[in-house]
Amino acid sequence: MSDLALNVTWQEILRETKSGDVPHCRAIAAPLKYHDEIIESLAALILGSYRPNHPDLLITGDINKAPSIDLCRNLINDIAVKPLESNKRLGVIMNSDKLLPSAANSLLKLAEEPPEHACLLFLMEDSRLFLPTLRSRSRFNALIFREDNNDSKPMPQNAFDWVEWLAGTRKTSADIDSIINDLTSWENYALSTQDFILAERIEKLRLIAERKNLSLPQLCDIIILTLREENIYCENLLDDFR
Repeated sequence: MSDLALNVTWQEILRETKSGDVPHCRAIAAPLKYHDEIIESLAALILGSYRPNHPDLLITGDINKAPSIDLCRNLINDIAVKPLESNKRLGVIMNSDKLLPSAANSLLKLAEEPPEHACLLFLMEDSRLFLPTLRSRSRFNALIFREDNNDSKPMPQNAFDWVEWLAGTRKTSADIDSIINDLTSWENYALSTQDFILAERIEKLRLIAERKNLSLPQLCDIIILTLREENIYCENLLDDFR
């Protein structure tokens, strides 16, 4: 069984799709090596079958390159045509995180109001580079996998540990990069214990940290509120920070 098949978030996406809960626009961030398998699985469920030349499967761009604005416009025209074999047409935009602004902007209206028979799938590796206005129109999921390295440690487990961690950031004059290293280690540990929900929360915090638009005290505060206090309101704000 592949790593993708074992991924908890991917299993949930498959359950939604099998139940008929198919959003008009979905975005998935995952390592590139899984993109073909994602397309095959979702196309089989949404279209009823999968084959590379299925007339209702419209793939724009390729595994190594995002589509140009002309290809995006072709997709807009092609997906407007009624399905030829299935009840739906599935448009896949490869390397969505690498779309040029003009190409990405050309898809905004389609992503917001596609034809009733159309579904869009934005595939990417780096969710940080995905246009926020496209993301806001999509049901977004990041598929997180355990990294093959030994850089893992549990995050602080109690109030004393958190105080010690926070004091350590002050004593050592830690910078944002050292906090990113801590978050990466915590995320890897969570993945090693198959705590995928926690791993996804830490992943969001790491992506925020990598943008480096918060001061160190601000970043520490949001980490503690989200992970130690399990502040649901604060956690819901993570996407806004991203």
